[in-house]
Amino acid sequence: MTSAEDDPYDIEKCAQWVQTNALKQICLQFPDKLLPDAAKVALHLEKNIGQKVYILGDTTCGSCCIDEIAAQHINADGIIHFGHACLNPTIRLPVLHILPKQQFDIKKFSNEFKQVFQDNTRKIVFFYDVEYAYKIEHVYNILKPMYKHIVLSKLNCTSNVEYTDAKTTPDHVILGRSYTLEDEYSIQDYEGFFLGEEGKALAILAMSIPVKRWHCFTNNKISEFEASNVPWLKRRRFLVEKLKDAKTVGIVVATLGIKEYLMATRLVKEILKQKNKKTYTLCIGKITPAKLANFPEIDAFVIIACPENEIFDSRDFLQPMLTPYEVELAFNSARKFCLQYFMDFQQILPNGIHYVDFKPSMDTDISLISSDVRNCDDNTFCTDQMNELTIRSSGTVAIGMTGAQFLQDRSWRGVEQRLGEDPVQSAEIGRVGLACQYTNEPLNTEKCDTLT
Repeated sequence: MTSAEDDPYDIEKCAQWVQTNALKQICLQFPDKLLPDAAKVALHLEKNIGQKVYILGDTTCGSCCIDEIAAQHINADGIIHFGHACLNPTIRLPVLHILPKQQFDIKKFSNEFKQVFQDNTRKIVFFYDVEYAYKIEHVYNILKPMYKHIVLSKLNCTSNVEYTDAKTTPDHVILGRSYTLEDEYSIQDYEGFFLGEEGKALAILAMSIPVKRWHCFTNNKISEFEASNVPWLKRRRFLVEKLKDAKTVGIVVATLGIKEYLMATRLVKEILKQKNKKTYTLCIGKITPAKLANFPEIDAFVIIACPENEIFDSRDFLQPMLTPYEVELAFNSARKFCLQYFMDFQQILPNGIHYVDFKPSMDTDISLISSDVRNCDDNTFCTDQMNELTIRSSGTVAIGMTGAQFLQDRSWRGVEQRLGEDPVQSAEIGRVGLACQYTNEPLNTEKCDTLT
C-alpha cells in the first residue's frame, strides 16, 4: 500500500473509525471497478485493527447504495463503503464512506469561477460531486473571501472527509446533501452551482431545488445547465399517462436499506388502491428486463429505489418504469405539474419537505394514449386480501380476483404439482457435472479427456 497521504482507501481512517466505535464484525463494500483491490485493502485493514474483516462479493441492489442485507448474513455491526455513493440514509448499521478522489486544477477552476461570477454580490449555493469532496475545503477558503453570499452544502454522512460531513441532522436533505440559507433569503433568491460532470446527481438536484439557474463545471469549463428542457423529462410525462391507463401495477422494492422505503411502499399501495388499481408487491434484487418480463399481466411498474438508479433512463424494459412521485402526479389532484421533479421518494413522504395530502380526483377524463374514457366504471373494486368479499355498486357480492386465478389462464405456469395425475416413480440420480459438460454427454466427455 502507499503512504497515508496518498492512500486512496484511507486505511488509517478506516481503522480509527472501527476502533472508536468498538466494532467487531466489519464488512467492506466495493463497486465492481474497485474489486481487484478489495483483498489488498482487507488484508491491510486487518493488520491495522487486529481482527478479521469481510468483503461483500456482490450487492443486492446497486453499488452506490449501502447493502445492509448482505452484511447481515454475518451479523455485521458496521460497513465501510468505498467509491461513489448516493448517500441515502440507512436503517440498521453505522456506515463510513471512503469517497473517491478526482484530480482537478484548483487554480484553473477558481479563475474560471471568478470569470463567470464577476459580480461578487450574487447569491450562490455551492454543491459538488462526492469525488471532489476532499478538495472542497481548499476551494471554499479561496472563494468565501470574495463571495459573501456563497453557501456551501454538506454531505449527510460520515466519511473520510470530515470537513464536508453534516455534524447535525438538518431539516432539508436532498440526494444526501443539505444546506443552510441566510435568514433573510429564500432558495429562489440563489443560483445553484455544481462542481462535477453533467450526470444523474446534477440532474436530480436541478430538478428538485428551485434556484434561479444552474451552473456546472464540465470539461474544465463552467457552463449553464437547464434541466427542464431535457428529452428525458418529456418521456417521463408520457409514462405518467401510461400509468393512468394501467389496470394492474407492480410495486418493485429495489432497496432494502434506504430509510423509510417501507413507508414509500405503503404510500404507493394506498394511492393505487384508492384508484382501484390491482397491485403486486415484488422484491427481486437487481432489476433487469428479463426478470420483469416474467410478469406479463402487469401493465406498469412503480420502482422504490435509489434516485440514482439507471433503470429510469433505460428503454430496455417492456413496461413503463415509474417513481412514487409520478404515482402522485397521475392520481393526486393536489399534486400539480411544476418545474420541479422529485426523484428522491423521501421528499414526498409525510415527513418530507414536499409532501402534500392525497386528494383523489374521480372526474372523468380521456386517455391521451388510447382515447378511452377513464374514471367512469363504478363496478371496479380492489381488496387487500385474496379471499376478501367485495360489494359492487350494483349490490352484488363478489370475491376479489386473486393472482392464482389469473395464473390458471396462462399457457405456461412453470413447475406445478400434478397430484393423482402422474404415476408414482422412485427417485433417480440426476445429471452429474457442469451444465456445459454433463458426464453422460459423450461429446463433452471426450473433449474433457482430450484436454486432460
